[in-house]
Amino acid sequence: MDSKERAALIREANTAFNAGDIRKARELFLKTDYKDGLIRLGDHFMYDRKLPMLAFGYYKKAGRQDKVDEIFQRMVYALSVWLGRDKWKLPTPANQAESSGATDSRPLNPDDFVVHPILKAKALEILSSRR
Repeated sequence: MDSKERAALIREANTAFNAGDIRKARELFLKTDYKDGLIRLGDHFMYDRKLPMLAFGYYKKAGRQDKVDEIFQRMVYALSVWLGRDKWKLPTPANQAESSGATDSRPLNPDDFVVHPILKAKALEILSSRR
């Protein structure tokens, strides 16, 4: 596709997105491989719809590794809270490169992870509502 056609499709996709037609916007953003549009879709599913696994795919396709890492860290944090922090141990520096089976006796600390404050609050809200 030439640049004029791509620009027209991107404008149409942005109009559809702003009008709430996410399905059409998705189709056009993917067709044009418009990274900013894919990130907008990721943000829509992450923050508006609260569907991080859908957002994950859009961030991955757009090359936003920071957002992919954030979702991964959020999942690890939620899993550690759900299973219980006493069951999670951090690997020692000696066995990070080689898995010898020995672990540090320190429990997993949520502060070891960089998680967006809104995501962290939402994860804690979900976990507290299930108790």
